[in-house]
Amino acid sequence: MSTGDGVTVEANDGEKTTVDYQIEELIERRTQALAEEIEELESELEDLDNFARISLAERRVKGNEANLAEFSNSLTGFAERTFSKLNTIESRLDTQTLLLAAVVEALADADDVEIDLSEVEKYGEEQLVVSASPEERLKEAIDEAS
Repeated sequence: MSTGDGVTVEANDGEKTTVDYQIEELIERRTQALAEEIEELESELEDLDNFARISLAERRVKGNEANLAEFSNSLTGFAERTFSKLNTIESRLDTQTLLLAAVVEALADADDVEIDLSEVEKYGEEQLVVSASPEERLKEAIDEAS
């Protein structure tokens, strides 16, 4: 039955009226709007989560780069100190070699002093064998055997 203002009232107990359809349609539209908003929020949340993961990974990479740079600087410093110490040792060794050569020459020039350098020569030969490459040692062994 119609009331004249566009609203239909339920004629039978089981049938739906225009008002019921309008209410259901209104509920459906609002539900659909809420579902779309939820989907948008989920998408934004996923984007935010991805950004947070990327940002965290970038911070870790930057931290690792900083640690690597610090380690590299530490190794560079160590190499510089070691190289400096090595140069100092080489300089001292050169000085001692020159001093020893001067002493040996002075003793050789003295008529009443006799110098036995056989142990030094033997040590030098042993060091040559140790410092020689395997190919050089093989060649020397073949030469001695022939």
